[in-house]
Amino acid sequence: MRNWFRRPLAAAALALVAVPLATGTAAANGRYPAGNTILFAPNDPSLVVVQTTFGVLFSHDRGTTWDWLCEDAFGIPSTETADPSLGITANGTLVAGAIDRLARSTDTGCDWTFAACPFEGQRIEDIVVRPDARHVVLAITSTPAQSLAEAGATCSNAPLDAGADGGAAYFDQVFESLDDGATWSRLGVPIDPTVLVTTLDVASGDPHRIYVAGYRVGTGASTPAFFVSIDDGDTWSERALPPLNGAGETGPYIAAVDPTDADRVYVRTGGTGASRLLVTNDAGATFQVALALTGQMLGFALSADGSKIYAGGVTDGLFVATRSTMAFEKRSAKSVWCLASQGVDLWACSNEISGFFAGLSSDDGATFAPKLHLSDLRGALACAPDATAAQCSGPPFQMLCRTFECGAGTTAGDAGTPTRGDAGAAPGGTRSKGGCGCSAVGGRSTAVLPVGGALGIGIARRRRKARRIACRAGNGHVVREAP
Repeated sequence: MRNWFRRPLAAAALALVAVPLATGTAAANGRYPAGNTILFAPNDPSLVVVQTTFGVLFSHDRGTTWDWLCEDAFGIPSTETADPSLGITANGTLVAGAIDRLARSTDTGCDWTFAACPFEGQRIEDIVVRPDARHVVLAITSTPAQSLAEAGATCSNAPLDAGADGGAAYFDQVFESLDDGATWSRLGVPIDPTVLVTTLDVASGDPHRIYVAGYRVGTGASTPAFFVSIDDGDTWSERALPPLNGAGETGPYIAAVDPTDADRVYVRTGGTGASRLLVTNDAGATFQVALALTGQMLGFALSADGSKIYAGGVTDGLFVATRSTMAFEKRSAKSVWCLASQGVDLWACSNEISGFFAGLSSDDGATFAPKLHLSDLRGALACAPDATAAQCSGPPFQMLCRTFECGAGTTAGDAGTPTRGDAGAAPGGTRSKGGCGCSAVGGRSTAVLPVGGALGIGIARRRRKARRIACRAGNGHVVREAP
């Protein structure tokens, strides 16, 4: 199930609500600070992971305390405005599709290894952990053929002739790991090279079924594309999706496959304006519009058995329906940036105007208990001094604290690195109390960034899914969105 949506921010004509934030490079790479994915560990129900525009947040006590991992730790420079695809396997291994390579951590984010092959010279667009075989991970690349050839890739699994007889062409290939992301091999054959891939997903009820969504960009508007394979990618069949609505939709993104029905797939549209939820009950042969929003649909989740459907967006709030009726009811006006279900609980990403950065609901979204405020970050992820993630402590976390004004009430000292007796112990050493685990740094700035709520921010997945953005601190307007 796709619980996360990587996206850029688009300017809107609505009034903006702003809060003061100090200036600094840790301010989500100049982007609006937002959560876009919530993940849970299959082997540890207390571990909650929130992917954000400024790194990854970890809680080992189901949201009571939170630690920060900077983007540099898994191979994304702090100047890059791309978020990785994340997955957690059966043994707690974290797998991240970090732009042009695969990053992997077996110790919950401290140390990361990077596998260039078979991804050398390619763009990893999405990864998914199989829900019915959680040691198995699938990744899909969508790389311009010319770029792949120019990179001079030497991996045997990355052909240099991927494409094109003129015009845009992409090497769209699914790869599979059977060992928690340690080793990878090609799965099946490449997909139509005229399609820029956005997402892939798998059916828990059919181990050979794979779904892929994307779009074609021609001289006019984007054309949505949807593919299904029933033989592990050996053959692909394209199915017709409804045309984009012309009101800002730019492409389709697979939201989830029903856990009990391999033929039932939910697809949301992304872009800069109105969005829709599409559903098929026959593996893509036909689609119906299940929900239409005036803004972007950034959150989607299914209950564990698929009987309840949750969807929401920044401007429209949260909607809930049952699978049997598909009659959506608005349950909350809170701004929704992501959704995820865990047992009977519904988690959401939002903003401080809604009362939380991440919250938990036990009544299908009618009310939420705050589980995370940005001012509550207690420190950088506690790791050994020689760990990959050690680069996140000290000045980087100090800068993050300055950005979010979260140093008030802390004691001076390690500036974000927790005090611990054993460098190899699990995260959660003794830290200074109150707010971020660092001393207050610098003065309060007059720079502002918009906070959702009354925000007419358009957020979509490039699907890099449309995702390259730059946000001008001080006016909150997006400068650009990549095609």
